[in-house]
Amino acid sequence: MKRKSIHTENEHSGADRYLITYADLITLLLGLFVILYASSQVDSGKYKEFSAAMTDYFKPSADNKQQQGSKILPGADGIPQPILPKVQEKTIDQINLEVEKSLQREINNGKVSIQRTATGIIVSLPEKLLFQSAKADIQSDAYPILDSIATILTGINKKITIDGFTDSIPIHTFQYESNWQLSTARAMNIGYYILQKGTPEENFSVRGFGANKPLTSNATPEGRAKNRRVEILIEDLPKSVPSTEGYISDSTSVISP
Repeated sequence: MKRKSIHTENEHSGADRYLITYADLITLLLGLFVILYASSQVDSGKYKEFSAAMTDYFKPSADNKQQQGSKILPGADGIPQPILPKVQEKTIDQINLEVEKSLQREINNGKVSIQRTATGIIVSLPEKLLFQSAKADIQSDAYPILDSIATILTGINKKITIDGFTDSIPIHTFQYESNWQLSTARAMNIGYYILQKGTPEENFSVRGFGANKPLTSNATPEGRAKNRRVEILIEDLPKSVPSTEGYISDSTSVISP
């Protein structure tokens, strides 16, 4: 009987052990909530002190204002005007020097001639350099010279005219019925090739004069050979042509051709 009562008391005490674990868990949760509550409270006095200290630290002084004054961009009313870079336009004399330097060997050999006029420069290319007789297809030997000229003309804001000329001997072939057609076709092929190399086309034109405007008499073979030519005329734009360079803010002058 005594062993039975001891066994019964042990069973009752083991059944109540979960209360200890439950009480410990409740105590831990209570401590956690107390900590969270304490950390969520803001000391208004310390916050004001911290805010005032930060304001004083970052507040610019008189010396700082002078140093930083040049870094502040002034405001503008309305839409700001675009500021475009001012492009230095080549002059006719500069272009003339570039052509002479680039084609110095051809000029010395008599293949190319350059003439400075009151309004621009004329680069004259003879027929024997560019074409076969009564043809308008460009010969392969002419491409290096045309490439050099096209490189100089790339990006300039000038009036560029390609003129074709023939001699006075009438022509009548299956492809070209007159000197007018031949001279125009030759000028067109030279002009189109130069355009393909990047020359601006806004102020670009092509003309054919046939046997008109000869350089010399057509009475001799030498004279006729000089008259058969293509000329590249480079001139300043008329003042009536509007500039394509844009405008510059606060500028007192406009780029004029």
